[in-house]
Order: sequence, then C-alpha cells, then structure tokens
Amino acid sequence: MPTTIQIENETLELLKRFKSSLNAESYNDVINAILKGGIKKSMYGALGKEKSMKNILRGLRDEGDR
Repeated sequence: MPTTIQIENETLELLKRFKSSLNAESYNDVINAILKGGIKKSMYGALGKEKSMKNILRGLRDEGDR
C-alpha cells in the first residue's frame, strides 16, 4: 500500500543520487537497500592523508619477525 512521507529537499536530492547510482527502479528500492545494509560506504581515505601505508604497516609486525 503506497504511503506518502514528508522529507526535506536535501534528503530528496540524496535519494535521487542513490537511486541513480544504484540503477534502482524506485525510491522504495533505495530505502530498502539502505536499511538492509546493501550500500557500503568506501573507507578510502579514512586514515587521513598524513599517514602513509609504510607508516601504517611499520607497527604491525612483531620485533622478532624483522
């Protein structure tokens, strides 16, 4: 049964972008994908720019392995 909900324009724009990127047929499909965890956020850049991969990996090995 269709239901009408009120959302802000910013939320509508986000839904439109997700709908387009997912090739979804409806906003209902987009909302279901979000609620079911079907959209994974990229973790690219989560560690920041100041940390290089060399610095991140430096502390991962035991001293005996070096």
